[in-house]
Amino acid sequence: MFDGLRKKFQNAVKLFSDREEKKLEENSSGDSVSGTITDSESITTPKSPNNSEDSISGNHKDTVSNISSQDSEIVRNGITSRKPPIENAIQAPQQEKKQINSKVKIKLSTKIKGTIFNKVRLSDSEINGFAEDLKVSMLESDVSYDTTEEFISDLKKKLSTEINAKDIKSALFDSVRASLLDIMSKAHPINIMDGIEKKIKEREIPVKILFLGPNGTGKTTTIGKIGYMLKSKGISMAFSASDTFRAAAIEQTEHHANALNVPVIKSVYGADPSSVAFDAIAYATAHNIEVVLIDSAGRQETNRNLIGEIQKMARVIKPDIVIYVGESTSGNAIAEQIREFSKFIRIDGIILTKLDCDAKGGNAISITSTTGIPVLYFGIGESYKDLIPYDPKMIIDAILPN
Repeated sequence: MFDGLRKKFQNAVKLFSDREEKKLEENSSGDSVSGTITDSESITTPKSPNNSEDSISGNHKDTVSNISSQDSEIVRNGITSRKPPIENAIQAPQQEKKQINSKVKIKLSTKIKGTIFNKVRLSDSEINGFAEDLKVSMLESDVSYDTTEEFISDLKKKLSTEINAKDIKSALFDSVRASLLDIMSKAHPINIMDGIEKKIKEREIPVKILFLGPNGTGKTTTIGKIGYMLKSKGISMAFSASDTFRAAAIEQTEHHANALNVPVIKSVYGADPSSVAFDAIAYATAHNIEVVLIDSAGRQETNRNLIGEIQKMARVIKPDIVIYVGESTSGNAIAEQIREFSKFIRIDGIILTKLDCDAKGGNAISITSTTGIPVLYFGIGESYKDLIPYDPKMIIDAILPN
């Protein structure tokens, strides 16, 4: 998982940090300067005795002051056979003057303070260059454009402050991780298991959970996985085989119900999906079953007839929780699908499937921020246990190990 993003991000951070650390070594090798240097400061030697203080600052000013005092002391002692030390420095040959400059002036092309201060400040051009590399990597890995722009803006702010010069790579990693976490924590997370258990405790049963999404995303298999989780917690349930359009959909629902040893309510192909779901709820009520998991026919957001059918199901059964099941390999299209679905029916959470088959993994980063709907789980395989809770930190650790 996330192989594409991991390689791109790590390469971008490594190349940039190596380049900056090399600049630091070149700019500070052999020099020992104290004080604070910013990109707006320029340290040069004085042009004349009268304006020596105009271009010397910090500890260097103190040095000149000490030399001046020594000069006066020499004159008072009547020693005039040679030029005072300060005059010698001012009137030195051009080559010597360059040598003096090299000892007190640090190149500021990278807008950094230097390793001797333990902090560096990157220039705007350097930040923009690094951010642009990450931006391209994210877009190539299916992170949405809006999410990428938001991430880049946040990252630039974090990098505009001073960072640790002793380990630039770690500082960059930390900044990128923090910006990713900010983006991925936008939507308020919900724990559907807690919500289900709360309703059961308050005897608001059966809890009705409706699953929707396009064909081929693993919707029915995901219902089996959720059923497995409920069963492991001792929660009773029934399945509603309400996908009466797709060939073998009813048999697939029956297969999972039999594997978990739970009842399944079904009808014939072509039957009204809402009536099947209604019957399943009635069965659960009569048998004191706590949860009903309701399948539905796969549909695209552009098919208005099927959208109308899912709206009818929502009106008839009044689901407590509506879950959209989409596959991570669908790229940025999934966000648009969810936005269109949510115009017609309330969606409480998203389950992103086939994450184990997605080398890019960008959907996992952007889907929450682009839809405003929390991701509940990731499907990472075919086993009933291959459903893991959504955890931004887990994703970030997979992309940029801490």
